[in-house]
Amino acid sequence: MAISITINLPENLVESAQRLGEATARNLSDVLVDTLEILLPTFENVSDMSIHSEISHVCDQEVLELANLKMDAAQNQRLGELQAKGKNTGLTEAERYELLILMSIYQIGQLRKSEGLAEAVRRGIKTPLSP
Repeated sequence: MAISITINLPENLVESAQRLGEATARNLSDVLVDTLEILLPTFENVSDMSIHSEISHVCDQEVLELANLKMDAAQNQRLGELQAKGKNTGLTEAERYELLILMSIYQIGQLRKSEGLAEAVRRGIKTPLSP
């Protein structure tokens, strides 16, 4: 089911999306929907990427590895660099896109880490985190 919404977008963002649409022979609406689906995973497509349904079948060591999951060091460093540059001097269009992708990778990693931690606590091989 699709819901129609109206939003105000910055002109440069619309122009970028239109250029991408022209390059890929798609209309603006499809480009924006695809971009949002990639960058803002829904519960439906997160569950497709998620290991939740499989996690109960993995060994304790793999559960602990997930519970302790960390972003790749190079990606994490670049993420920090882009965030700092964005606060200080601003980002180019390419850097903003790179930042969005790295943030998506980070968010998916955090989801997987949470699943691993929850399963580890459920199995009693890790204690719950304190508030």
